[in-house]
Parts: sequence; structure tokens; C-alpha cells
Amino acid sequence: MKKSKGSAAKAKQVQELSVDLKKYKTVAVVELSGFPSRNFEEIRKAFRGNADFIYKNKVVILRALEKIDQKLVEKASNVKIPVLLLSDMSPFELAKVAIQNTAYAKIKPGETASEDIILPSGPTPFPPGPMLSQFSSIGVKTKNEGGKISIVSDVTVVKKGHSVNEKVASILSSMDIKPKELVLSIENALNSGIVFERSILYKSIDDYTNAIKTFFRSALSLSMGAGIVNKYTIKPIITKLYIGVRFLSVDRNIVSKSTIKDILVKASVGANSLAGKIGGE
Repeated sequence: MKKSKGSAAKAKQVQELSVDLKKYKTVAVVELSGFPSRNFEEIRKAFRGNADFIYKNKVVILRALEKIDQKLVEKASNVKIPVLLLSDMSPFELAKVAIQNTAYAKIKPGETASEDIILPSGPTPFPPGPMLSQFSSIGVKTKNEGGKISIVSDVTVVKKGHSVNEKVASILSSMDIKPKELVLSIENALNSGIVFERSILYKSIDDYTNAIKTFFRSALSLSMGAGIVNKYTIKPIITKLYIGVRFLSVDRNIVSKSTIKDILVKASVGANSLAGKIGGE
């Protein structure tokens, strides 16, 4: 049975794309859904010269990815509108460029707040009038200040994870507040046979630094407990042994330069305690 022209064309695209994918160190899958085209053009400029965006039919993309990594295909199948980002940069370098070029936009009714949305205290651009009831309807306290409506104190009008209603969206838009973060979402990235997910790529440096510190402390404690000597454990092991030997020496009244003061203090405390008991009788 002959293939239709459409299926033959797709098969050719899959073959050509699979060949192109192997030319790059990093193959990333970007989610285009919900990302405004105007902002996407801006982010493309930020990657220019370091990465290439490939736009293809989702079926073509998935079939091409099948030829290089099955796990990446499984992850990419959950992306609504996938676009490929190909580069010799590492996945973390790509994510860093995306974060550095974060844009902000007005939020629409029904959209979910990624962070708490706060109306800041202070004057607004509105004169006293209809806007007073608008602010009151969403629980914002105001006052008249210099012929303008002024918000008395900071107010959280939408909490993180909650939907934005029409009244709030309208007020935010009128005040030109842009709480919606637009960060190019690299959902998954294949590099050196490893698939990195968005949750890993978009962590802050502080998160990684703190995690490394925690792992190091745990490893150090475990190594010391097991008596493993290396450049990291040698000083704390010696310190631990020294404290143990010194404590034992003081307890057994073994006199040396490092224990004589502690032994005398111990003897003095004992003598005072005994004198107190004798005197009390």
C-alpha cells in the first residue's frame, strides 16, 4: 500500500530532523502554549547565535525524538505545543538565559497567580469617584490624598495559586500592574544521555548551594562515624580524638600541660562541695 503524500512528507521531515538533532550537545523541549508571540520573538533574540529554535508538527517532533532518546519522548508527549531548542550550551546555561530574560505582562480574568498579587500602599492615578467603590468591592481601604485615591496599606488581592477574578484583573490593568511572569519554559533537556527536567533547571543557585552544603555535612558526619580519613575529615577527627582523650585524662586525673588547669578546677569544685556539706552538718 502506497503512503499518502502527507505521510511521506512527514516521514521525510522526521528523518531530516532526527539527523539535525544529533549535531547538538543539548536537545531541549520548550512549551510554547500560553507564551505570547511578541514576547517569544524577544526571547529568540536573546538566544541568537547560541541556540536554534525548531518549529515542527508535534507528531514530527515526537517521532524524531524517538530516534535519540525514549525517555525524552515520554516527557515531551506531555507538552501541549512543543518547540525544540537546540544548542551546544548546557541545559543549565539555557535555563539561565531564559530566566535572565523574564518579561512581565498584565494578568487576565481566570488566570492563576504564580505568586501573591499585592496592591502597594500609596497614591493611585485615579481621582475620587467610581474607582472608590471598585477598590472597596475587593477589600482595599483607601483615602483621599492630594486629589487622588490613595491605598492605605499594602493589600494582597490574590493569593498564590488562586484564580484572578474580573474585578481584580480590571483594577490591576487600570493601574498598569503586570504581575504575570513570562519565563520561557524549558520543560526537558537532553544532554550527555541525561534528561533534565524543568524543576531542576530552574532552581536558584542558592538552592543548589544549600543542598550541596547539606549533603556535605551529612557525608562528613557519616565519614567521621565510620573512621574514614581524608582531607575533609582529618581535622575534625583529630579534634574529636583530642577532646575525648583530654576528657578521659581529666576524669582519671592524668596530669599534663593540657589537663592540669582542668584537674585543679575539678579538685577545687570538689573541695568546695565537700566543705559545704561538712559545714552544713
